[in-house]
Amino acid sequence: MKYLILLILVFPEIISAQDKDLSYSTNCSSSNNQVTISFVGDILIHEALYKVVVNETKHFSQIWKKVEGLFLKADFSLGNLEGAAAMGIDGSGKDHGDIGFVYDDFVYSGTHFSFNYHPRILTDLKNSGFDLITSANNHAMDRTATGIDKTIAAARSAGLSTIGVHESFNPDGLFYKIAFINNINVAFLGCTEMTNGNNDFKNQILKCFNHPEKILGIIRDLKNHSEIDAIIVFPHWGVEYSHTPEAIQKSFAHQYIEAGAIAVVGSHPHVIQPWEKYIATDGREGFIVYSLGNFVAGQAGLERKTGPVAYLGLSKKENEKARIFGVGYTPTYRTGAVLNPIGSGDAIEVLKHVASMFGSKRRIEPNANLLESLCKH
Repeated sequence: MKYLILLILVFPEIISAQDKDLSYSTNCSSSNNQVTISFVGDILIHEALYKVVVNETKHFSQIWKKVEGLFLKADFSLGNLEGAAAMGIDGSGKDHGDIGFVYDDFVYSGTHFSFNYHPRILTDLKNSGFDLITSANNHAMDRTATGIDKTIAAARSAGLSTIGVHESFNPDGLFYKIAFINNINVAFLGCTEMTNGNNDFKNQILKCFNHPEKILGIIRDLKNHSEIDAIIVFPHWGVEYSHTPEAIQKSFAHQYIEAGAIAVVGSHPHVIQPWEKYIATDGREGFIVYSLGNFVAGQAGLERKTGPVAYLGLSKKENEKARIFGVGYTPTYRTGAVLNPIGSGDAIEVLKHVASMFGSKRRIEPNANLLESLCKH
């Protein structure tokens, strides 16, 4: 025993690394229905990135083209679009019409804590393999209620679903979407901790903490729905640039799973926070990523330029709810205005950084078969 104690004192990372190498008890079986889902964190087109796109291809996808395969190989993919995608709308909600694909820092802005992108970003995301975005974040009201309405409409037109928000003219609108994926019904629910002090007069945005019973009630209702097989919550929360989740994040993540969610995948801090396996009191195995950090952002430093794609594998037997059979991740790193996939031998410091939060055994090589990789775990 004294040698084990000494080992922990001298090499504490050995113990913590083991905690991060998550494993789940459900077997990967082709006899069950199976789904693979990919997640990315903040999609935040800062001024410098936006101007590169305007001056070059005029398609935002040029930024993430090299990593497109990471989410195209999943059955379903989602991320957090940080800001509005509202054609012609300025910060006061005034409509200037179609002013073209430009960056004017007035209608279309990626700076001064006010973000609005040409709605082409939604088509680019869809064409790159994304199926759903959460719009519930601290920049949701950057173009007022009109911006939310316009973003939802543009996303719908592009074939993307949105969660965490609803239209101003539809007070009974839902904050979740149900997707039928490989014969498994998965409910996706988004919420945000705050809106940067901008008032949500029409209650268009689901708040994670303000009315806790509301979101927990939604999760419980979804769980009790016989046709819903899994619930995934996408909260926008936490302290920016902190790798340590707050106690309130941990508390609510655990409450979401206790209420019926199978996974909780966070965003907002712009850096990675740890993942964990959480076992509910009824024995269900849950998956939590407190923050996926930035996927696309113009911020400096390794920690803010690194944004892993996280993966979740779900399996469902007939007449049962879905269960997790595997999780994984592949790091990405931004160089200039281009995201790059990171595999063995690439950017060792990036690999070390992500492994410090997610362990190393669940890392998936960029070109690896996703289902096979998750099944090995």
